[in-house]
Amino acid sequence: MRKPIEARIAELTQALVRIPSHNPPGNEDRIAHFVADWLREAGLDPRLVPLEPGRSSVVARIPGRKSGAIVLCAHLDTVPTQPDAWQFPPLEGRIEDGRLWGLGSVDMKGAVAVLLHVVADLAEEEVAPRRDVVLVFTADEEFGYRGAASVAESGLIDDADLLLIAEPTANHVYTGQKGELWIEIGFSGREAHGSTPEVGVNSILPAAEFCTRLYGEMSAVPEIPGRGRTTLNIGQFEGGRQVNIVPERSRVKLDVRTVRSEDRDAVLRRIDRIGGEEAEASGSAFERRVMSYHPPIVSDPDHPYVTRLRRAIAEVTGGEPPGGISPFSTDAVSIVPRLDVPVLIYGPGDIGRAHQPDEFIELNALSEAFEAFLRFLA
Repeated sequence: MRKPIEARIAELTQALVRIPSHNPPGNEDRIAHFVADWLREAGLDPRLVPLEPGRSSVVARIPGRKSGAIVLCAHLDTVPTQPDAWQFPPLEGRIEDGRLWGLGSVDMKGAVAVLLHVVADLAEEEVAPRRDVVLVFTADEEFGYRGAASVAESGLIDDADLLLIAEPTANHVYTGQKGELWIEIGFSGREAHGSTPEVGVNSILPAAEFCTRLYGEMSAVPEIPGRGRTTLNIGQFEGGRQVNIVPERSRVKLDVRTVRSEDRDAVLRRIDRIGGEEAEASGSAFERRVMSYHPPIVSDPDHPYVTRLRRAIAEVTGGEPPGGISPFSTDAVSIVPRLDVPVLIYGPGDIGRAHQPDEFIELNALSEAFEAFLRFLA
């Protein structure tokens, strides 16, 4: 007797969690070949799209009755982790109390398992779906979105009518995502002996004042209806080279998530103003460098695909899914600029449980997403 779909998705998620795919370094080939083999057993013809040695993405297609394709996208890599911080081994995939625990369970190997079973179910149907359904499982999402870029450049999804990213959204249907702006700032002072700090210029002090002031000002940025608020995370702070030396150089890396394109320049002006003022007050030098920038992506919230997906989720969960745009970034940053297609973001689990020890996903979230995807594609 065939197992219930929830149990089958859970078992596949376990198998995926148990395959290491930390990024860095990546090494997604092992999980990519596992996924490709699974798809072949389901009757599909997957293609591996190489990124670099040891790293590949996977693409598979189910032909539909009309031209155009719905692209379902998820990534195969995870962030690195510290196993000692977990209550369960992070690659065990333990199931307990209706939850599956493990690195990548929510971000986003649970979604990979859901999409695999969705297309396997579609492949068994005698009637083809309305449009082609294309699965895209990418490498290097957690670090640079380069796997998605190589797929977009491959020509395999040039006929896309919709990009549906299955990131964990806690039942929200996002019609886009915030922009992602990464910035490095630096203060340069003057070294001196730690016993005579008055002789030197301590670069940590203006850097710390800069962080405090910038965080305070960014916390007061108003919310934009339907999009949320541009946010700041002070992600890294480095300064000094030895405890008994006045630190000459300090570096701070900032992660800003913008809700509008014009917010990029407004944030950079604020950074330059505060940095310049703190440098002048401390007798240090200030510099700023944009590490990377991906502008916000916003699709029409009234697009027919949005209505259809919202209806499918409501039929499964019994509640109307919230909307808005995603606070996090996705592979859409490497696909949409090349193909100019509408983007929806919906998938099982809660992003708030990702990128931390004891990551887990609720088993019922997996089965609910499976049913919602099937209804949407039917």
